[in-house]
Amino acid sequence: MNIKDRVIVITGASSGIGAATARHLAAQGAKVVLFARREAQLQELAADIREQGGHALVVVGDVTQSHDVRRLMQETLATFGKLEVLVNNAGTGGGLNLCDTRDELLRQVLEVNVLGCALCAKYALPHLPPGGVIVNIGSVAGEVATVGMYTASKFAVRGFNDALRREVKGRGLHVVLVAPGFIRTEMTAGLRYAMPGPDIVARAIEKAIRSPRRKIVVPWWYRPLMYLGKIPRLPMPFLATRRHKPVTATATA
Repeated sequence: MNIKDRVIVITGASSGIGAATARHLAAQGAKVVLFARREAQLQELAADIREQGGHALVVVGDVTQSHDVRRLMQETLATFGKLEVLVNNAGTGGGLNLCDTRDELLRQVLEVNVLGCALCAKYALPHLPPGGVIVNIGSVAGEVATVGMYTASKFAVRGFNDALRREVKGRGLHVVLVAPGFIRTEMTAGLRYAMPGPDIVARAIEKAIRSPRRKIVVPWWYRPLMYLGKIPRLPMPFLATRRHKPVTATATA
């Protein structure tokens, strides 16, 4: 699929990977639909894209709310007349230690990362033409368990991606998993590792759209680390963000 003039919905577009992807694809000639909860950031991004001669539509909403997701698809069709690509990027992190993580945050991680992904795919599917693409943003943490509930959610995204790919195969649609390692975004701002910026993921997403395949791991060197991380009893300290605290008898509600 060529990028020019394609209508591409990007969730979680207000910052990080989503914003970088919107800028990158708009520069390739795509018409981008920016969806997230933070309107000010979305409007600023859209203004920058338009100033560069691109096309951008802002839709404010929450991926976990069905009525917001339905409105996203309706406004996309009303403005551009079609929908060809969905980039399921919206996501949130969770606490590093289970007992120290609030119950509310446990639910939020699953709802945003998994339910939000499913709802956006569900309401985009009736409008995607043959050759259309859904790109789900997973994580290396969805391949090798590292951080509690976030890892659980990304394992779920990987399973959802594989099942959806089989479900829509007869319709000529493509479903691609892009699995980043540590990327410098708001979510990783507190980590001291050297990390690439979100543009490297934006380029991987472009590749997923132009030439769909099952999975793209980015940066590429995480792929051998993923396989090593699945070897039983092999310590993998470089895949953990920090040493976990021992579980105590008291848990945070």
